[in-house]
Amino acid sequence: MQAIGHPDARAVSTPGETRNADEFGALAGDLYAFVVFLHKHCNSDLFEAVGALEVSLSQLKLLHHLEATDHELTLKEAGESVHVSLPAASRMVDDLVRRGFVGRHEDAGDRRMKRVSITENGSAVIRRLNAARLNGLHEFTQSLSAVERDELAGALAHILQRPDVAACRLGDPA
Repeated sequence: MQAIGHPDARAVSTPGETRNADEFGALAGDLYAFVVFLHKHCNSDLFEAVGALEVSLSQLKLLHHLEATDHELTLKEAGESVHVSLPAASRMVDDLVRRGFVGRHEDAGDRRMKRVSITENGSAVIRRLNAARLNGLHEFTQSLSAVERDELAGALAHILQRPDVAACRLGDPA
């Protein structure tokens, strides 16, 4: 089997084969180049959407964490999830509450503790950003030849069999 689209067409291991560190490094380097290309050429809609929201990267990261969790986070957990101090987390959440992206309330068992969760407006922000990201990827896939699309789809089909990767598929990007 040949590496997809690679100019020197290095062999790709089949199940049961072992790979050496140089091959993993080369594959990681190729994947890095592909991801960097996608970031440089497929994110203009995403950057425009983020700019229009006027939110920080930490706030976006927190919104993603809140959407991904199945329970409300304490303010402390929210801060830890984006690696900011408790006072910084409090200010960040205050701004997100003011914008209607996050809800905050006292913990029923301990009134000193605050709980935060994403609101429908916050989830809509994530959906809009995902749609913008997907739009750039859609444009990229349209630029591929039929052979490149088929090869990419085949490679992704195998990787998307992993539950952890498949869990990242978008439901409805709109």
